[in-house]
Amino acid sequence: MSQAQLNKLMDCVEIFREVYSEIPPQTCLMFMQVCQEEGCSIKELQERFEMSQASASRNARLLSERVHSGRNGLGLVELRVDEQDYRIKRAFLTERGKEIRDRLATLMH
Repeated sequence: MSQAQLNKLMDCVEIFREVYSEIPPQTCLMFMQVCQEEGCSIKELQERFEMSQASASRNARLLSERVHSGRNGLGLVELRVDEQDYRIKRAFLTERGKEIRDRLATLMH
């Protein structure tokens, strides 16, 4: 890896740290996957990153508006119930999520 590539990667990490200084790496990975595949289900993310259902749900909630009552999430992703199957939640970027995606894309080019 070249120094320039490493610097870009470090800059990307700093963007995530601006959003939340203690953001877990798996949450960053889930966000980047939603950027690539908006509308993917939490189950698909769980399988893609080989994490437990609980871990996938926890990370998805952190990316969303609300982690649980009394604690706000990061507001990068909106979780919507699937129209055909109410048990499935799908992840879509919010405006804030699109801004972060665009900043990351600018850095990588």
